[in-house]
Amino acid sequence: MRLKVLDRYLVREMLFTQLAVTLVLLLIIMGGVLARLLREAAEGRIPGDVLPPILILGTFNGLILLLPVSLFLALMLSLGRLYKDSEMAALMASGVGYGRLYRTILILALPLTLILAFLSLFVSPQTSLMVDQIRAEASQRSDLMGVTPGRFTRAGFGGVVLFVESFADERRTMNNVFIQRRMGDRTEVVVARTATQQVDPVSGQRFLVLRDGYRYEGSPGDLDFRIIEFKTHGVRMPEPDAVSVRNRTDNVPTLTLLGSERLDYRAELQWRLAAPISMLLLALVALPLSYTSPRQGRFAKLALGVAVYVVYAQLQIMAQSWYADGVSPPWLGMWWVHVLVGILLIYLLVHRYGLRWLMIAWRRREVPA
Repeated sequence: MRLKVLDRYLVREMLFTQLAVTLVLLLIIMGGVLARLLREAAEGRIPGDVLPPILILGTFNGLILLLPVSLFLALMLSLGRLYKDSEMAALMASGVGYGRLYRTILILALPLTLILAFLSLFVSPQTSLMVDQIRAEASQRSDLMGVTPGRFTRAGFGGVVLFVESFADERRTMNNVFIQRRMGDRTEVVVARTATQQVDPVSGQRFLVLRDGYRYEGSPGDLDFRIIEFKTHGVRMPEPDAVSVRNRTDNVPTLTLLGSERLDYRAELQWRLAAPISMLLLALVALPLSYTSPRQGRFAKLALGVAVYVVYAQLQIMAQSWYADGVSPPWLGMWWVHVLVGILLIYLLVHRYGLRWLMIAWRRREVPA
């Protein structure tokens, strides 16, 4: 379909603005995801080599969530500029009404909505599953991944309490190690200058090898403690369990959700559908909401637009939780949130032009100035 001059001009203005807004929001999301991953890596919960794939996949999932708001803000900014520069007044005077402007907005919004629907329904569950698999596999590499330097930690092998002052050689070597393990009514305490994790090349069994330390055995309050000095002392570590992925609804394929009677699955399905629906509704709301006078400037209604989006997003989160918990009836689900935004759209159009004039203008595709 060959676009007219007006369509090309408006679509180009909106598209370039959306790309700029998306880039800014994407950088913010990447910064937040990266900060959280670096904190987890510093605390030893994930190894450093899995940061890039988790960052990329996590940012992609964040991109799906920000596409509706990026289009909404781009339309608010673009239309606000048209009002500020009196271009909108010129269009209205030329017989270009809301119906004509909506056609141009839909030329941009409909393809993006279809793309977002595909990403939300089919791509996002796969990326969430991949992130969970990467985390699950990383957690099986070592029982020491959750050990934080300078803190007492209940480790996963033997139910021991472990303290490590610091790590060296990319967490391969632990310095100044303290281990406490209870064996019935007796307690074993081991302190060592260094410790490393090693794997027997024959049996494949893992050991925590401690060097230059002491081993104390006895019952608290008694005097029959046994003290052993050692140069090398090995602590056997159990084999890791099979890799398992967390049972979450966000990584369940959409086709599985379609045939399920579980409320949490139904809520997850409607949550995935909410992304493209919200993109389309916000695109329609942006036109009447962005109306300003030339004196106000293009950013006059931006704060109001952000407030509308925040309330809309919070209502979606609340509606999903209510539906999954059985608070909302199944027939209502999350649809009532989108209905409220539709009512807001009708109110804005009627408030701006009146019901009678709005119907005439839409039919004739012209809005009175």
